Amino acid sequence: MRRSTAGYLLAVILLLASTGHLGCGRRDGNAGVNSGEAPAVAELAVKAVAVSSREWAVTVPVSGSLRSQSVVEIRTEVAGRLAEARFEEGDSVSPGQLLAEIDPANYRLALGQALAALEVAEAGLARAGVTLDHAKREKDRADNLLRTGGITEKDHQEAVTGVRDAESLVKLAEAQRDQAKAAVAIAEKALADCRIFAQTAGQIQKKHFDRGSLLGAGFPVYTLVDNTRLELECLVPSYRLAEIRTGQKVQFTTPTWGDRPFGGTVASINPMVESASRAVKVLVRIVNAGAVLKSGMYARGAIEIRREPAALVVPRSSFTAAADRDTSGHVYVAEGGRAVQRAVTILDSSGDLLRIGEGLREGEKVITEIGPALKDGSAVRVAGTGGGEVR
Repeated sequence: MRRSTAGYLLAVILLLASTGHLGCGRRDGNAGVNSGEAPAVAELAVKAVAVSSREWAVTVPVSGSLRSQSVVEIRTEVAGRLAEARFEEGDSVSPGQLLAEIDPANYRLALGQALAALEVAEAGLARAGVTLDHAKREKDRADNLLRTGGITEKDHQEAVTGVRDAESLVKLAEAQRDQAKAAVAIAEKALADCRIFAQTAGQIQKKHFDRGSLLGAGFPVYTLVDNTRLELECLVPSYRLAEIRTGQKVQFTTPTWGDRPFGGTVASINPMVESASRAVKVLVRIVNAGAVLKSGMYARGAIEIRREPAALVVPRSSFTAAADRDTSGHVYVAEGGRAVQRAVTILDSSGDLLRIGEGLREGEKVITEIGPALKDGSAVRVAGTGGGEVR
């Protein structure tokens, strides 16, 4: 009886082991899986935003340096020692303000000498006038004597010649007087040029010499910059030239002022394309309220060409550029629980937003977080928005 019971138990244990229901027995790797069912695929939790339609400013990017429309070098008109230099670098000056002065002592002496020479010339002219009056009276007497026979023809001709000589002396004296007057005017101007005035408003950008320096005529004393009248000099690719017009608005920023926007308008377009860069020089007239911008600052911005009333816009984070181009690539659209790859073309960009030319429709959800696990056809679940949400 005991042997039959033990044999029965042994048979049960062997049966359980063979079917895999015994815990300590060997289990096959596919045990418990219905061979007719597909394995479950894990969904990727992704963030996505809707493709939006909005007004978009079409722009041409520009960059360059700001420069003043008025940069003036104040130079000496006369040579001499710098007796006074009133301003330092950074000071503001107004038109007509006295900036510096050359020692006028030598020029006062030169003016006095010219005035004395003028007096001599005027005295010579007066003497020549007296001589001419005397010669005319002698001729009149000779004319009367010739009619009465009291003088010979030879003596009469001498009287006529005397008048002519006296007239020549008057003309010579007049020329000498005019020459002396010109010398006085030159001396007066040289004396006046010892005082150096500002011809325009601005700020002292550079002081070239200090008081006591001996300068020649034409030496620079100050460089004056007017930062209230600035322009941005930039280069525009020639293939965008057809879109540029004078009067178009420009917005830009500078590293000095961070994201603070500044504005201007296209003032002129150079008529020639530069052969080296195949670009065209464009000058932008700047509105510099408060003179916070300075000549020489670097600026980066864009010329507004036109406005598109219904542009399709996506975040930059949703776009993957093609290997050989940065204006074409693809995005992933969350559609029916799957990530669907779409080829798109980029027409323009602004900050973190891209304007799409084709490949998407308004309202479609583009995935904004693209990782290595995301592939075309991946199962996805939209878990929220982010990564450059389009507002």
